[in-house]
Amino acid sequence: MKIYKSISEFLHRRDNLAELTFVPTMGNLHQGHISLIDLAKQYENEIIASIFINKLQFNNKNDYEKYPKSLESDIELLEKNGCDHLLIPDESILDSIEVIKASSKSKKLCGKNRPGHFDGVLTILNKFFKIINPKISIFGKKDYQQFLLVKEFVLNNHLNIKIIGGDTIREYSGLALSSRNNLLSETEKQIASSIYKVLTDIKSHKNLLTKELLDNKKKYLTELGFEVDYLTVCDASTLDESLSINKNGLLVAVAAKLGEVRLIDNILLTKL
Repeated sequence: MKIYKSISEFLHRRDNLAELTFVPTMGNLHQGHISLIDLAKQYENEIIASIFINKLQFNNKNDYEKYPKSLESDIELLEKNGCDHLLIPDESILDSIEVIKASSKSKKLCGKNRPGHFDGVLTILNKFFKIINPKISIFGKKDYQQFLLVKEFVLNNHLNIKIIGGDTIREYSGLALSSRNNLLSETEKQIASSIYKVLTDIKSHKNLLTKELLDNKKKYLTELGFEVDYLTVCDASTLDESLSINKNGLLVAVAAKLGEVRLIDNILLTKL
């Protein structure tokens, strides 16, 4: 695996590289990230990952400073799993950066209480897309709102990049893999697995979706110790709240804090 520790070093080599499939990350890698590398292997391009903790997408300075870093093991994991290139830029990538404003879809779900978060995500991704010029870029669908916004951005700006979503990878308990899980105690991890149980229970009642069902599930999570940001059912394309499973596919999405750790998850419901 070739490692580039600056943008200039990468650009010096870019013209001599094959077509690329890009997997952007903020490091602290786990099997969820590796599943995206494995998905990238299904295409003929060489694979490039990035590691950059993007301060633009953090609303809280402390969250940015506390974000876990494990660069040596990240490099080892990527190399072991067949990544061809790794770009690790420094903060100069943010110099004179073009600021991207996300669409109104970014104001829903996670965007309600994280103003500017998705602007920061799209701003850095736009810069990476210009530097790397990938044919394909792969994102995990655990961050489903992000996945939709990136697809929309690429389409609206006529970028010649195919955006592909990778399925959420889970622990045996059902807990979605996340770098934030490292901040949970073993007891908290057991409690956190209840999020997926709630999602699957709502899915099993998809032909009888009601506000009362959602309110009961929120109450259940609260009684377990969660501070629920949202638990909602919405149209899987627009993210508008909806219980009409007969019309379109729906997304059940949740964000909740357990202690100081904010967790997100979702599950898709196919229309009846």
